[in-house]
Amino acid sequence: MIARLGSLTLLLVSATGVVTATGCKTTESDDVLTHGMYASISATADGTGSTTVSTSLFLGPPSDLIFVDLVGGDQLIAHNRDQAKVMSEQIVLNIVSHTATFSGDAKDERFEVEFRRRVDPGAPSSVVTLPAPFTLGTVPASASRAAAFGVNWTGDGGTTDKMRWSMDGSCIQTASGTITGDPSSVTMPAGTIQKAPGTNVADSCQVRLTVVRERSGSVDPAFGEGGTATGTQTRSVLFTSTP
Repeated sequence: MIARLGSLTLLLVSATGVVTATGCKTTESDDVLTHGMYASISATADGTGSTTVSTSLFLGPPSDLIFVDLVGGDQLIAHNRDQAKVMSEQIVLNIVSHTATFSGDAKDERFEVEFRRRVDPGAPSSVVTLPAPFTLGTVPASASRAAAFGVNWTGDGGTTDKMRWSMDGSCIQTASGTITGDPSSVTMPAGTIQKAPGTNVADSCQVRLTVVRERSGSVDPAFGEGGTATGTQTRSVLFTSTP
């Protein structure tokens, strides 16, 4: 799903009722049947003991950046065990997302997203389950970009769920890669982390390394444009990147 933006800008409303800002648009849900929508659904646990279920709906393919704003009694409802929560809507720069948070982040924990509406039968059951949680090992307080850098993890290793890593920081170019299998460790060769271009970029800065284990779920076929559903365990550590 497209990341939330951190500040608001003026919304420009067109005569067609579609709101535009920074390339994104919104349209109201009562103008769209479910078979014309694409759904982006995730359940994300970060090791704090809770899981956040997030959903964004799009008119047509997500590359068109037309988000659906729920109106007229339309609701997204997240289910976990015996709990059902109406997902709260947030709109930032025309990026529309819906979230609900549940306690628990265990392996195979099941979350279901229901799209309930009046204009048509909606989409009653998109399902994701969580992969196994894990714990990252410690990393050095600082590390040279000229040396190899690695991290290990514990917790139900050897699963078939996909894994990947990423690094970001103010003085480096964002880096990412996939992890083959679930080897309980990953090492980035020397030079993987590159200093960001620019004359005023510091030589050193704090970098966040994130490791993700993810599992594909199922999107209700009533979403005629398709979609993605993903259960994710994500863990991060911080260190200082030096030349």
